[in-house]
Amino acid sequence: MAILACMREVELFRIMHSDQSADCHMYLREKDGGRYFPVIIAMNEMAEIHRKVHGIETRRPMTHDIFAALMRELKAELISVEITELKDEIFYARMNFRAADGHPFTIDARPSDAVAVGTGVGARLFAAESILEEIGRRDEEEPAPPETPATPEDGPPA
Repeated sequence: MAILACMREVELFRIMHSDQSADCHMYLREKDGGRYFPVIIAMNEMAEIHRKVHGIETRRPMTHDIFAALMRELKAELISVEITELKDEIFYARMNFRAADGHPFTIDARPSDAVAVGTGVGARLFAAESILEEIGRRDEEEPAPPETPATPEDGPPA
């Protein structure tokens, strides 16, 4: 489960939805280099990530909360989330865990789900250098499309 040299640590930079389409975007930014890239995500995952970032509780556990509760019960720790590939306009990710006995294991995941769970439990986020090279932008480059920042009112009711 060692982090490969071709991975760069990233952070959740922004989550937004467009007033002009149903698309939501999760922006991940390289911690040491300033490059960032968008990932199109569903409204539910955007709302969940927003809740995790802002510490907003729900009356009943949401799917990502159930996943985190199961991890706690099994004493499995999410070590990192890796956005590994962009292929045919689809992002791929994996979640790297350590089991209670110390055994590492990895599962395949959608980036939005992996980031939602990872944000909730404080896991480190990484992206493949190849993704940053292919679609990464810098702040001084062309701006992202005009969008409205996500607010709690934008997502489904909690």
